[in-house]
Amino acid sequence: MLYTTLKITHLTCVLLTYFLFLTRGVWLVRDPQALSKPWVRVVPHLVDTVLLGSAIGLVLITRQYPGEQVWLTVKIIALVLYIAFGLLAFRVCRKRATRLAAWITAQLIFVYIVLVALTRTPLLI
Repeated sequence: MLYTTLKITHLTCVLLTYFLFLTRGVWLVRDPQALSKPWVRVVPHLVDTVLLGSAIGLVLITRQYPGEQVWLTVKIIALVLYIAFGLLAFRVCRKRATRLAAWITAQLIFVYIVLVALTRTPLLI
């Protein structure tokens, strides 16, 4: 029961975090002022916190630990890259083209993370 609840929570947060990231990226290009709304600065962090918590819970329940499971280790490394490119897109880069490139790269990394989770192989073969 706990496993199912954590998995549903995790998958729901995956969808929410991507939808929020996609929406913020569109606003980055079309309506940068929308990014300054208070909820835009809070909700993604709340969703990501629940996502991380559910991931940790799943790791503990399934006993599939990073370092022991290559696919999980690669997924965590890709997550760090996703966060880095997200920071570049929304906070660090000033030029619109560079921000857009970082945002697109982060999305590609996100898709890679999902594919690794589904296939449980970093090579996607």
